[in-house]
Amino acid sequence: MIRRLKADIMLHIQKNITLYLIILFAILTGIASGIFTAYSMTIEQKYALSNHLKVFFQYQTYEPISKISIFWKSFKQNFQYSILIWIAGLVIFGAPVIILLIGVRSFFIGFTFGFLLERYNIGGFLFTLLCILPQSIIYMAGFLFLGVIAMKKSLTRFKRRKVTLPKEQVKQETLFYFTKILVILIVLSIGNIMEAYIGPAFFSLFKWVFD
Repeated sequence: MIRRLKADIMLHIQKNITLYLIILFAILTGIASGIFTAYSMTIEQKYALSNHLKVFFQYQTYEPISKISIFWKSFKQNFQYSILIWIAGLVIFGAPVIILLIGVRSFFIGFTFGFLLERYNIGGFLFTLLCILPQSIIYMAGFLFLGVIAMKKSLTRFKRRKVTLPKEQVKQETLFYFTKILVILIVLSIGNIMEAYIGPAFFSLFKWVFD
């Protein structure tokens, strides 16, 4: 079964390699823009954000972090982006919106990486490596597949814009499209769990970074 799934994924990538490259470019552009923005912040802005992180980690000493709260906030964010991308896939001219949404989502990840690395050097690198990078990889992989599926759906609708399809066919295709998006949302939830329950387990190791 695993071999079959792997073969299906590889076949899907081969058939849609152009779309994968487009979405991958959007992700990399978003990450690069986020890193550049982090490095371009003023000293005052960096100090304010650093102070916010310092207070956050000091607060954890007296009040344990709410893991369930982190999970739901993270899940809500990914859910909102997923729904917007799903809707964009149902629109004839939704492709640019899909690229924009994925670029914006990637921007925040890039900004986080950039700020931690630029502000905290080796400490920020280690914190990123253990507490942020694992779930970010899952998020980016999920949104890569999500973007391709939505783009393909939108482009298919564009090609069929002058064709009237049977209502039953439209219903089945939409349901199948929704099912694929739902599966990816479940995969993204794995990243939410890691962000809420695994990453915070290492927070105590990095208090020295933010003091």
